Amino acid sequence: MKKTTLLLAGLLLVSQLGMAEMKKDVKFTEKTYGVCSREMSVEVVDGKIASFSAVRGCPGNLNALSKLLPGMEVERVIDLLDDNYCSGAPLAGYTSCMDNLVEMLKYHVMGEGEGHIQEIRKNQKAGRKVVAFNGHICSGCGLCNAQLS
Repeated sequence: MKKTTLLLAGLLLVSQLGMAEMKKDVKFTEKTYGVCSREMSVEVVDGKIASFSAVRGCPGNLNALSKLLPGMEVERVIDLLDDNYCSGAPLAGYTSCMDNLVEMLKYHVMGEGEGHIQEIRKNQKAGRKVVAFNGHICSGCGLCNAQLS
């Protein structure tokens, strides 16, 4: 009995140490990367999206999201919108406005990753694809500081 209790307590402690702590109340505005929109603002209250807005981008989609997201739990938003890529974005196949939002939420709320731009660039580098944008050929090496958004 003591071994079982000790084992369960140890597993609980290890699982707690391995998990990033969710911030239930966060407000941030951040520039997007590799998409048509320029900036996103998000407010999270008690683990749920309180407000979402974006500057530029697809007005129909982003305005609809600003109406749909409030009240949704952050974890649910991440589950629904993760890995949705936009074929029309400057970095087609690597990101979308929703992918930027998900990576921002993972970083600011869930405490995961290194920030959305770094995470998107990692995916770009891992895919080893070459992207052309406004005449600039980008292999995703990260050596230049080109702003593709």
